[in-house]
Amino acid sequence: MIGTDIIEIERIRQSIEKHGQHFLDRLFTAKEQADCKSHKNPEIRFAGRFAAKEAIAKALGTGIGKELSWLDIEIINDAAGRPQATLTNKKTVHISISHCKSYATAVAMLIPI
Repeated sequence: MIGTDIIEIERIRQSIEKHGQHFLDRLFTAKEQADCKSHKNPEIRFAGRFAAKEAIAKALGTGIGKELSWLDIEIINDAAGRPQATLTNKKTVHISISHCKSYATAVAMLIPI
């Protein structure tokens, strides 16, 4: 299964500005937050991870809700800088994240076990 998502980076920036840490804690793990905040423009990183989590939820066919929460998915870059998704349900998924000035997008591909 494949999932994709796109989001305006400005929407994430505004949500962080309006809701602050509560917004971040609801959607991102402590590791994700530390990684994103360590960059010059953290809202770009947060937007990419948001899009990736949405894409993963679509690939799984569940959406975000009762079966899968935002924090059930953690996206951290490996040593080579590639984003790696870890899911609490142990499913294997490959992701790609990209962004430009205004948008972040992601594609997720679920790998059958």
